[in-house]
Amino acid sequence: MKQKLAGYMEMGGEILVAVFAALWITHMDFVPYGFAVGCVLFSVGRLAQGEEKILAETRHEKQLNMRRLLRQRNIGTIILLLSAALMFVRHTQHLTQDVYLFPSTWLVPFVCFVVIEVYTAFRIPHLLK
Repeated sequence: MKQKLAGYMEMGGEILVAVFAALWITHMDFVPYGFAVGCVLFSVGRLAQGEEKILAETRHEKQLNMRRLLRQRNIGTIILLLSAALMFVRHTQHLTQDVYLFPSTWLVPFVCFVVIEVYTAFRIPHLLK
């Protein structure tokens, strides 16, 4: 039951992150808050699932690679939380669009998260075969 709830939290967080990342272009005030909620839901769901089940399904000779991939995935989750924090930079400075220098500072860690997520999403099932 815990695994199922964590899976739903992860999936709901992914949907919120994708929706609010796309809505960022509108510069609405509620977008960073929705993005942050999605990131927290995703992170809690991802970290609550644990690694034991995945490691138990992995053959002994491939466990080192699987641990590396799971560690990369956890680092990507932390980078996503950093991205959510950086999305608030514009709103805490109370500056207009024309004045602030880096309007998309959150995009750099977000793209790093996406690259890590796509890589591990393909490699983990490949190792489980």
